Amino acid sequence: MKTPIRSRRATARAKVSVALCAALLGGAALTGCTDTAGSGGSGGSDNLPRTAGKKQLDSGSIAKDVDLKGTHFTVGSKEFTEQQILGKITKYALEAAGARTTDQTGLQGTSIARSALQGGDIDMYWDYSGTGWTQFLQHDKPVQGSAAQFRATSSEDLKKHRIKWLGPAKFGNQYTMARASDAKGRAGKVDSISDLAKLAKDHPEDATLCGASEFLDRELGALEQSPYKLKFGAPQVYQNAFALNFVNVAKGSPCKFAEVFTTDARLKSLDLRVLDDDKGHFTTELAALTVRDETAKQHPQLAKLAKKLGDALTEKTIIKLNGLVDLEGKSADQAALYFLRTNGFIGK
Repeated sequence: MKTPIRSRRATARAKVSVALCAALLGGAALTGCTDTAGSGGSGGSDNLPRTAGKKQLDSGSIAKDVDLKGTHFTVGSKEFTEQQILGKITKYALEAAGARTTDQTGLQGTSIARSALQGGDIDMYWDYSGTGWTQFLQHDKPVQGSAAQFRATSSEDLKKHRIKWLGPAKFGNQYTMARASDAKGRAGKVDSISDLAKLAKDHPEDATLCGASEFLDRELGALEQSPYKLKFGAPQVYQNAFALNFVNVAKGSPCKFAEVFTTDARLKSLDLRVLDDDKGHFTTELAALTVRDETAKQHPQLAKLAKKLGDALTEKTIIKLNGLVDLEGKSADQAALYFLRTNGFIGK
């Protein structure tokens, strides 16, 4: 069923609660806003542990190199798979460094997570430099180059909002659009966003789009004002959960095109064709751990921890971790512990 697109205005300050957590994403149950529960043994990706014991946390490189004993942090994340994984990685890493944690991962969208950080309901969450540039700093044009974009975002956000960007990770995620590789008819001839803009103008009935609410709210107007001048008619736009974008566009129903993330493992598994962003509209999105400046100054070891994690979070790695959840049905906890264990950050 098509959901009408409505404008949404972020609340001035979001109160974090269990009700804000996503309980299900991409067909895999994800835990959030609770202390980690469950148990499991060590092993490969077929038998991943669901939690980590004190002995495991105390026997890796984080426990040796980072000292956060006596501290307590509330860790947040947005609701989609990659964010859940990054939040869980941070939670367990903090615990390995000796900190106590409260898990508030799975918050519904960028506005909620950012408001929670600024309001003190959470102490940290991972965000993306392009999002910071356009959403928090209200710039229309991106900075070319991922490193330059990160420096510009982190510098200005610190100056204007006293938010510190730690890391960053070695991967960048960003919005893009995709179609099925074997799409038929006019859709099958669209290989770039410029091609899609032409199709939407000349044959709007073939330019159907699936997207999650945040993308539709943030990007449809921006695409219309961009060099592409890409405009979708309301009857051609279908709002659904992000995970359904991949399934719907793969089968070509109800949409021939969909919003996707560049680091999502389902692009390959469902044989989707990512459209070339030939005019460079979508901003480069290096991930980084965002914290309030006062928190970063009070706990300088956080910068050391974020760098250790960020240096190991490559594009290949994050695609693998996303795939563990979205393709293999593992939990975000399992994916996070797999990452920490295989990099020697915690013991086996």
